[in-house]
Amino acid sequence: MKTAGIDVGFDMIKVAIAADGKILATASGEAGCIGRESNISELYNAALADAGFKPDEIEEVISTGIGKHSVGFASRRVSDAIALAKAAKYFSGDATSVIDIGADKTLLVTLGDDGITEIVRNQKCMAGLGLILDVMANRLGYTLDEVSGFQPGADKGLFINDGCPVFAELDSLEQLNKGCPKDQVMGAVINTVAVRLNAILRDKVLPAKKTTVLLGGVSRNTAVVNELKARSGIDFKIPEDAVYGSAIGCALLAGG
Repeated sequence: MKTAGIDVGFDMIKVAIAADGKILATASGEAGCIGRESNISELYNAALADAGFKPDEIEEVISTGIGKHSVGFASRRVSDAIALAKAAKYFSGDATSVIDIGADKTLLVTLGDDGITEIVRNQKCMAGLGLILDVMANRLGYTLDEVSGFQPGADKGLFINDGCPVFAELDSLEQLNKGCPKDQVMGAVINTVAVRLNAILRDKVLPAKKTTVLLGGVSRNTAVVNELKARSGIDFKIPEDAVYGSAIGCALLAGG
């Protein structure tokens, strides 16, 4: 059975193509606002071409994410929690929890023998953790690889507000205006993000932290992941296709 999963997030669109439970191709690109539907179609067709399939060969398409209703050709739509749970078990059969850290939200799903046992989202004031990392990296002139090179605890002596991304950005800019070196400011931003993420893990993952799968765009930021590992004590399982987690989950749900 040939299937597809499409995750339309706040910042990015991810597509996964599967056949008989095996992921064959993926594609990703910016979500945009105006013209989002055309962006979805373009990425979908690119993934199909990579898999060697034609649109009429796909038997079911499932969409998820904040923009899941923008996928007009989807057979059905599911919540991101359901998609992530399916992806977590695909990546690690003994997964007990999965955390997805994206541009606009953090979602934690605890898994039991009979499926999902708990779903936790970040507090509304802490939405946008992934986005602030990108915004501050761009403002400070760092690439993802450069930010990933920061070590845990890069600058714990610099205070950045950890209660709200907007205030965190304002604090960062204030420190820059005071002449604080940009590497110290970026290190403080990384620490701030890790503190807020760890608050979710500390409250909800225990005792289901034995095998926690980490998915989402922030999984590519090694500095944040290392800081989060140091604070939480969790050795996350991070699959190679972690960025495509929800899309892969949808493609596999369509097949079963």
